[in-house]
Amino acid sequence: MTLHRDVGTTRIPTTAHYAPADMTSSRLDPEFLADEGRVLPLVADWSREELYRVAALFSREGDRRDDAELLALLREWNPTWDGDDPDAMKAESVTDPNGDSVRWSEKSYYVHHADGSVHKFELPAEGEEDGFAVQDERFRELLATRSGADRPVHGAHLFVDLRTGEFTVEAPRAL
Repeated sequence: MTLHRDVGTTRIPTTAHYAPADMTSSRLDPEFLADEGRVLPLVADWSREELYRVAALFSREGDRRDDAELLALLREWNPTWDGDDPDAMKAESVTDPNGDSVRWSEKSYYVHHADGSVHKFELPAEGEEDGFAVQDERFRELLATRSGADRPVHGAHLFVDLRTGEFTVEAPRAL
């Protein structure tokens, strides 16, 4: 079977590419998609724009999942129920220069409370919470990933609404 691809106003015939015979599920296999030898022939007739559109889709989905994981971690660290403690409303991270780049800093992490107070997040004492070291490492990784995805400017503030899950970036504040 021959398919036609638009090139300007001329139509040229090109060979149709179908999924390989060993692909039997409607779920795409990540190992298959990571295999250049198998995937590139399937997309050989795609335009650069089509390739970028699909790449952007996967990139946005990865960023969305990172944000969801970061939100879940922040909510675990800062419960938001009404009434007696705790009453965390927002988490905030401020940028920190890291060599030649700027990134969201795990050292400048603040919690905004319902009463309007803001407190720097206090790390648990050594041995106080065994699982915290693993969570803290993942927190740092997620902030670094987000820094690469949204490229903050020095002095910017990242706010995460712990109730709605909304992420907001504010420009640097004048002193």
